Amino acid sequence: MLFVRRIAALSALAALALGGVAGFAPTGAGATVAPIYADSINDTPIHPIWFPVEGKVSYSNDFDGVRGGDTRHDATDIMAGKLQHIVAPASGTVTRMKIADGGTGGNQLSLTGDDGWKYFFAHINNDTPGTDDGLNPPEWRFAPDITVGMHVAAGRFLAYVGDSGNAEDTGSHAHFEMTTPDGKIANPYVSLRLSQGLAAGNRCRFPSNPTAHPSASSGRGYWVLGSDGGVFTYGSLGFYGSTGGMKLNSPVVGMAATPTGNGYWLVASDGGIFSFGDAKFSGSTGALKLKSPILGMASTPTGNGYWLVAGDGGIFSFGDAAFYGSTGAMVLNKPVVGMSRTPSGHGYWLVASDGGIFSFGDATFFGSTGALRLDQPVIGMATRPQGDGYWLVGMDGGVFTFAAAPYVGSTPAEGFCVAPTAAQIVPSATGAGYWIQGTGGLVTGYGDARQLGDPHTLGVKAIGIAAVQ
Repeated sequence: MLFVRRIAALSALAALALGGVAGFAPTGAGATVAPIYADSINDTPIHPIWFPVEGKVSYSNDFDGVRGGDTRHDATDIMAGKLQHIVAPASGTVTRMKIADGGTGGNQLSLTGDDGWKYFFAHINNDTPGTDDGLNPPEWRFAPDITVGMHVAAGRFLAYVGDSGNAEDTGSHAHFEMTTPDGKIANPYVSLRLSQGLAAGNRCRFPSNPTAHPSASSGRGYWVLGSDGGVFTYGSLGFYGSTGGMKLNSPVVGMAATPTGNGYWLVASDGGIFSFGDAKFSGSTGALKLKSPILGMASTPTGNGYWLVAGDGGIFSFGDAAFYGSTGAMVLNKPVVGMSRTPSGHGYWLVASDGGIFSFGDATFFGSTGALRLDQPVIGMATRPQGDGYWLVGMDGGVFTFAAAPYVGSTPAEGFCVAPTAAQIVPSATGAGYWIQGTGGLVTGYGDARQLGDPHTLGVKAIGIAAVQ
């Protein structure tokens, strides 16, 4: 805990942007990129707290500021009137109460949260009300019933704002520090902003997703597909080619990975197929006149065939992909937007934009959102590798789970001020997680799905993602 005397006016509130590095491999090997963590902005941790001072306040991003020499300031100073209430930023135990007539920090209090985070306050009041006498009256330092070892709830009154220590000439304020459970001092600024419902970067509220557990068992990596057919590779996967520089008859609309992870197919809206790496060309609908454009594809478990799916639910089978049925002759309430095959390859599901599910072959029907009123249309689905459940994803990144498919997070629960539009969802190799890919190129992993990078900073319009299990 470090304190310095304030020698300059507080700066204006700093603007923050979502941090991270993205990479792509337009000509060869897979890129190595830094992950984008959902629990930080510009490496500043996001940790849910109760705003720790009641009443009118002001503060800036003065963490690690240099004042009065080279001394660091590992806190945010929350400017407030004398005797305003300092309250518990989280439920936890009071671990220290220091009374000091002088010194740097003056009267101080420490709290350890139930989740292991630590919070520290300095410059607690040492004056008789209405004076600046420094007499340090006991009844105007801490809340009357607060003692060391006491457990308190978030928002509980702890102490009075003051100017003790070296804050005598700088104005009353609460010097507020946060420390992670592993002992790293964290900048409180972002958490303070979000606790007041104020924007910090592209977030306006605390994330509320379940804790992620990224694991190498989630798969080797994934490719992200751009609208021009450009392919971006992440993890240990290779780059095998793209249609990025080609003149196409119809735009690329989807992709699928080979079982080995050493190749992929791209499919255009006319059903034209482009094979790269060890992906085998087994046929296309490029020469046919289609009633409805192709919107996606799925490969067989052997990699020796694939299905193409059209917007009316028409299915076109090639190689060892068998035809098990379609909605091509049906009158649908909403158009089909995606498909997913069963682990055996002897069946598949189709999903419509209202979340209606159509099961064919050995695909089991586990439920749908067809009867629900949705905020946003469904844009895709993903099946657990075990075949015992599936996820549906809405345009806003909202996730619907069925049977054994677990809920491990969604885009709306990230707390974004403006949530990215989702384009696709793909499962991790274990079925304990998934990636959601947005049209702006942002890829977010949930559950055990590793965050390996994405092309969102490159201005890419992304339309698809394929993960290798």
